[in-house]
Amino acid sequence: MQSSKRKNSSRRKKRSRKRKSLTLSPEEVKDKVVWLLEEANRLILEDYELAQEYASRAQKIQMRTRIKFPSQWKKRFCKHCKIFLYPGVNCQVRLSSTNKVIAIKCSECKGYTRIPYYRRTEE
Repeated sequence: MQSSKRKNSSRRKKRSRKRKSLTLSPEEVKDKVVWLLEEANRLILEDYELAQEYASRAQKIQMRTRIKFPSQWKKRFCKHCKIFLYPGVNCQVRLSSTNKVIAIKCSECKGYTRIPYYRRTEE
């Protein structure tokens, strides 16, 4: 008798929840991402966890909508652990004049990223 009850309960159909999709233009999405990153940049000294949450939301939106980050925000994420970097708080930035690179060391994962830079030659 118990086995028949179990069979009936497993045959129930699950209701699927439909999400309401909110369609925004790419410009509106980009504005939202930039606003989240600016707020993360402003709050990182006061509330580190909230700033990291804002930055991770911006990154998730960016990946889901497949838009490009503005160039000034692109290098502000650690390539290894994906946290929002703020020089002097959770990363060290060094300039090497001999190798012409910017060296960024993440304090969270100890990841090391080198970005080459070149001086523009004036004509």
